[in-house]
Amino acid sequence: MNLSSSGWGSSTRGLGALITVMMRYPEINSVQFNPDDRTLNMTFIVRKTICDETWSALTDQLVDVLQTYRWVTGRPLSLIELDRLDWDTATIIELRRDIDTVSVEEVGMMIEVLHDWFEQDVVTDTHDLLEEELMLQEETIQANLEALSQDAHGHLVALRDEGRVVVFNT
Repeated sequence: MNLSSSGWGSSTRGLGALITVMMRYPEINSVQFNPDDRTLNMTFIVRKTICDETWSALTDQLVDVLQTYRWVTGRPLSLIELDRLDWDTATIIELRRDIDTVSVEEVGMMIEVLHDWFEQDVVTDTHDLLEEELMLQEETIQANLEALSQDAHGHLVALRDEGRVVVFNT
């Protein structure tokens, strides 16, 4: 892992953004920041395959929820893309959002929708954080996402590995 500030903007705030997102949301399997198109990609794993009909209904609901949230808050929305990769007994779901308008609230909403659809089949890493710590992390995540959108330039990837979060600057 390269922790120098070259490629991370003037600080390691990009590193902090990915780590706090992964710590706060144990359902997120990986997070990747791509400075070329200024997107944040988050992946989730569901312990079942998702048929085309279910996928279509799920993506429609997720896009509706996120667009409604944006409309209610009066904040712009540039990019929402959802994709899936089916395996024999699991599905990887990827949410791709532009870093300039993504918010911590919508990440939480997406996870709630996934739990509504797939309940215990959403792969979740365990954590021992108290509710107060979770609220504080949400504030930290939003601040770090805003900082990341302003001055991070390197490709960042955070992955879960046996209860740890591993971050790479690629």
